Amino acid sequence: MGAWGPAIFSDDVAADTRDAFTDFIAEGLTPTAATDRLIGESAEILENDDEALVFWLSLAATQWKLGRLVDQVRDRAIEIIESGADLKRWGDNTRAEQTQRKKHLEKLRQQLLSPPPAPKKVKALRKSSTDFQPGDVVTFCLDNVTSVRFCVVHLWGDRGGTYADICLLGLDDGQPFTKTSLALEDTLGPHYTLLSHEPAEGITVLRRGVALPDRTPELFRAWNQLTIRGHACSWDDFPAALRETLPKLGWR
Repeated sequence: MGAWGPAIFSDDVAADTRDAFTDFIAEGLTPTAATDRLIGESAEILENDDEALVFWLSLAATQWKLGRLVDQVRDRAIEIIESGADLKRWGDNTRAEQTQRKKHLEKLRQQLLSPPPAPKKVKALRKSSTDFQPGDVVTFCLDNVTSVRFCVVHLWGDRGGTYADICLLGLDDGQPFTKTSLALEDTLGPHYTLLSHEPAEGITVLRRGVALPDRTPELFRAWNQLTIRGHACSWDDFPAALRETLPKLGWR
């Protein structure tokens, strides 16, 4: 179960369902059209009994909060709550967690049985983007004294946009980057996931198309065993992250 708490949206499937429906409404779809599209895109989730329960509950909660409750979704969610099907998923959790889940479900049931609020205006989500490509080796100017080199090791995306996973390679020495490939040991610096578009200034792409080590289980084990790791952050927060990390690496 991809849940980290008993609240309705403390679950990966629930959060994704909420975000997807909200995105569709922001795109201008009607509640019924947005529901139909989401159901069509969630076939794999709906084939899993436990995840299907989370899907319907979170979709109903989202629609109610946005003032766009669809009768079919409301009835399905109330049926799930009153049948006790969702609580059975929590049978292996602590009694306290089960009690909290029951409270959240009852609160949702009461909401769904009451008139929803007026439809709320939903703004389109500003999605993340990047001009980087895997195999880019880049210099980032941290300040007037320090610049670092990193390699873009992976791009990935979700409904929030496209993100770049990068690996710190070392301090920039001002010399051209001549390598055409990177070995596993070259990519054992801290990794960061950049959750916004790279800034217009302070970025220099030194080389594109550098061959990367294959993404094998050995590679991921090595990355997971790093003693100094990065984290996900925006470009606005990246300089502060570097200032904290560089002294630990002995790079400044």
